[in-house]
Amino acid sequence: MAKRTLKKRRHKQSRESQFLSTPIYQGENDIPTQIELIQYDELEIDVRNISPDIDIMNEIKPNKINWFKTVGVSDVTRINQICRGCGLHGFDIKDLLSDQDVVKAVVYDKVSFVLMPGFFFNTNGEFESFQIGFILGDNFVISFQESPMPVFDDVKKAFNDNHIPLRRNGADFLLYVLLNSVNSLYMNASIRIEDQLLDAEDQLIAQRNSLDIMNFLRARRMEYIKMKRSIVSFREEYSNLLRNSNKLIKDENIVYINDYDDKLRTVLSDLEACHELLVSLIDLHYSNSNMRMNEIMKRLTVVSTIFIPLTFLAGVWGMNFKFMPETESPYGYVFAWITFIVVGLLAGYFLKKRNWF
Repeated sequence: MAKRTLKKRRHKQSRESQFLSTPIYQGENDIPTQIELIQYDELEIDVRNISPDIDIMNEIKPNKINWFKTVGVSDVTRINQICRGCGLHGFDIKDLLSDQDVVKAVVYDKVSFVLMPGFFFNTNGEFESFQIGFILGDNFVISFQESPMPVFDDVKKAFNDNHIPLRRNGADFLLYVLLNSVNSLYMNASIRIEDQLLDAEDQLIAQRNSLDIMNFLRARRMEYIKMKRSIVSFREEYSNLLRNSNKLIKDENIVYINDYDDKLRTVLSDLEACHELLVSLIDLHYSNSNMRMNEIMKRLTVVSTIFIPLTFLAGVWGMNFKFMPETESPYGYVFAWITFIVVGLLAGYFLKKRNWF
């Protein structure tokens, strides 16, 4: 069952009629669909671009592993044709084209379908997500990515470096390697969040106000929630793949699929560390705010304490009694000022000696 995680909607078109509607692309990466075909075995590898208009199922070579690397899912007609050709249900196709962070792992009789979001920080430092999907067949893998981000460049480099385990194993092992590339996105995003939080912690400890700390912490909290909900939901869906009811995952490779579940658990552990750091930063911020408020109140208290005796003297001398010797003296005004200064200095000296300021 598909699970949708929290994502701020940027489009305001109605979602009410989607249940019966034909698939439409709802995201923002409106780029042409490009398909790169990588066919390989232990001895050789062939890489070429194919036209999105041809039937990719006819391009599958039975004696090789076939990886169809698809970038861009805005061509709804072509994406729908590819997915229908593999036997995917219309609901799964709609989830692939959705602008929500949908996670799912569906096992069909002849293929398995995996859908998950990828998280990254763009060049402007903004947190973004995009859909990534996989269709696993007997000797082929079709990968979909909504964004042109080079998610699988490390896998292509492994092919170029003649990585023997990758070339020797089947399509199920290729899926494991591709999932690990997505997991690298998760790791990099969580590390980026943690680094930002550590920088904020240094600023809070130094009490430098170079950023809007509450908005900053709120943004990091939303990123944490978004990643955690997606990964937790995907781990639940991932159990469908682990059951391996269609036997597309070979017995010797099931250990790798289990290993990926452990990697997801590691990412969740890192995210929990980010959450703990986030909570401690919020507490530190409020502690700093209270300390600043206490310092302000302390200064105001010192000023008030100095002026209390002065206010008392001014009040006494301001009373309209008929007989007040000080007010009748020609030196009364000078005497009053001298008294004010001496009393103020004595009060200040007393407070300073007690380390009130």
